[in-house]
Amino acid sequence: MLGLYVHIPFCTKKCFYCDFVSVPYVEELADNYLKALEIEAQKYKDATIDTIYIGGGTPSTLSIPQQKKLAEIINANFNVSFCKELTVEMNPESTTKEKLKLLFDARVTRLSLGLQSIYDQSLTVLGRLHNYEKFKQVYCSARETGFENINIDLMYGIPNQTLSSWKKTLKEVLKLESQHISLYPLTVEPNTPFYKKKVEPNTELQAEMYDFACSFLKENGFEHYEISNWAKEKKYSLHNKLYWRNKSYIGLGTSASSYYKRYRYKNNTNVIKYIENILSGKNIVIEKEYINDELYKKEKIMLGLRLAEGVDIKYFEDSKDVLNKYVADGMLVIENNRVCFTQKALFVSNSILSDFI
Repeated sequence: MLGLYVHIPFCTKKCFYCDFVSVPYVEELADNYLKALEIEAQKYKDATIDTIYIGGGTPSTLSIPQQKKLAEIINANFNVSFCKELTVEMNPESTTKEKLKLLFDARVTRLSLGLQSIYDQSLTVLGRLHNYEKFKQVYCSARETGFENINIDLMYGIPNQTLSSWKKTLKEVLKLESQHISLYPLTVEPNTPFYKKKVEPNTELQAEMYDFACSFLKENGFEHYEISNWAKEKKYSLHNKLYWRNKSYIGLGTSASSYYKRYRYKNNTNVIKYIENILSGKNIVIEKEYINDELYKKEKIMLGLRLAEGVDIKYFEDSKDVLNKYVADGMLVIENNRVCFTQKALFVSNSILSDFI
């Protein structure tokens, strides 16, 4: 299995909580970026790709000619004959019916739409540029275009958000009948406007919101297949499952990470330098590490435990004491030779995972 991730670092405006690598969209800069992507893609000529994920940033900021160019780059440099899933992230403010039609005709199989909240006031607090009405218009347009697999992103723990408003959000979103829902707690990262304003999420309230979502979505037919992700009709994110199962992937673009031929490496995080280095034949990789057997086992645990299916117990040979501790505490369970999180461990999973490093 081999995945392809393409990072599109352009946004109309950066959200106040976002720490992903992104810059304001400028047509000429985006054109040059695509030239750089094309050169980088040629390094992997004819690699057979199973899943593709185009993320950002905001891929939907690209113009229609630029989106056509991106599709040409992928199709010309990779073997996509056996590709099972092609996902594109989109934000409502930069999505049009024309762009949706183009993506559908380009055999995009899955959309991931950033909603975050049904409350316009909360969207303003987050620095989002759309309102809920605009989101619904785009969602309906995507359905009318023919997209049958759509993910909706939501955020919980937004300033001034209450448990009551969160419950209403989930009930409202269910009316849209999407196949996939991703829920993320607000985290405040350094160098973001929220960090500078000293915004502090209420983690106790976030835990309550998460617990409600787990039970509510299950009651409404969603399978909780990964810590932050729920799906109906087994419409999992195949690309993201590839990450969590520690399979190989190629990352194209600034800040993109790859795990390919036992090496994990990351590209330059400065958009301008990425373009300049590619066009002048210079190195773009800023981090590179060989994944030996010991590190592979640790990563298999760290990534795989995020999935409801868990991890084969054989990978815990060198960490039996930690495993036994959390089994005794009721945080982990062993079933059919697989190790899985229990329900009560999910919200605090990161602290548990760190003990396996």
